[in-house]
Amino acid sequence: MPLVQHNNQNQQATDEAIKQLFNKTISPNEPGFAYIASFDDGITYKGAVGLDSIEQKLPLTTKTVFNIASVSKQFTAFAILLLEQEGKLKLDDSILKYVPSLGAYAKPVTLRHLIHHTGGLVDYMELAEAAKIKDTHILTAEQSLEHLKNHQTADFPAGTQFDYSNTGYFLLSLVVEKVSGKNLREFSKERIFKPLNMSDTAIVDRYPTHFPVARGYSKNEQGAYEIYESPWEHMGDGAVHSTVEDLVKWGQNFTTGTVGGKDLVKRMSELGPKTSPSGEAIIDNEDYAIGVSIGKDLYRHYLEHSGGWAGYASHFMRFPEERLTIAVISNYDDADAEEYAKKIAEVILGT
Repeated sequence: MPLVQHNNQNQQATDEAIKQLFNKTISPNEPGFAYIASFDDGITYKGAVGLDSIEQKLPLTTKTVFNIASVSKQFTAFAILLLEQEGKLKLDDSILKYVPSLGAYAKPVTLRHLIHHTGGLVDYMELAEAAKIKDTHILTAEQSLEHLKNHQTADFPAGTQFDYSNTGYFLLSLVVEKVSGKNLREFSKERIFKPLNMSDTAIVDRYPTHFPVARGYSKNEQGAYEIYESPWEHMGDGAVHSTVEDLVKWGQNFTTGTVGGKDLVKRMSELGPKTSPSGEAIIDNEDYAIGVSIGKDLYRHYLEHSGGWAGYASHFMRFPEERLTIAVISNYDDADAEEYAKKIAEVILGT
């Protein structure tokens, strides 16, 4: 695929077309979006529309920090690959090697299963719901581990089915801690965010945060916006807080390999197995690689992940051949960040 040609006239038209996507539909007086589309050569389209805080009438900017929800999963997977590269773990290790408290039912489940969402362990969010714990109540990692330990039943045998799992990535965060001696927040800061100069990115494992974050919103039954945020303390499946500008720095690492090296970042695109241990096709399988999905609806190869959690919506895309990163984040839980990201890609790439 040829690299996209740029000239000033084109750039102005592109910039205007992207602005229009948001200005046509988003009011400046309600929660909104920050967005960026940036080529590694520096050509960048970015902007923000809407409010960081309705109460304080504070506008969003491309430097506003948001909870990026499940877009976080790629950082967890990357941390696991860094530790594997150092010989500190193997992807085919059982999760019990690192989290023995889960109990014997989880023995067949490997780190590889957890990365590719084929582990078969119940989602900790379902167990919280069964215990009448809402996403606006406090829920600690220890409580969820206890719920998983008490459950003792897999949803399906490991490696036989794809079922998107927050439990898997939450458990991977505990593996990082066990192996490195640092929790995922500290490890990611030291090994990923700092070396990539992602100075506005951090994992949050306690609320309220000690740095400003866009308020998250949902609409109530009367159609009015109200603050909607969750104080859950899990890491791994979510909890990275970042800006669209920092996500560009992360996107560039998929090409440069500044952190991890080029071979390791290439591995992020490796799909999970297509067949179960007994040789049958994995049920409901999706093109999920290592913390990212492989996109295929824009006639180009790209990596992507979306996120949605109490008051926030996010989408990240990386086009390796075009050397382009797109990130869209909103502080409204019902926003369609993915749709906007794909429209931006269409405007820029002309698909």
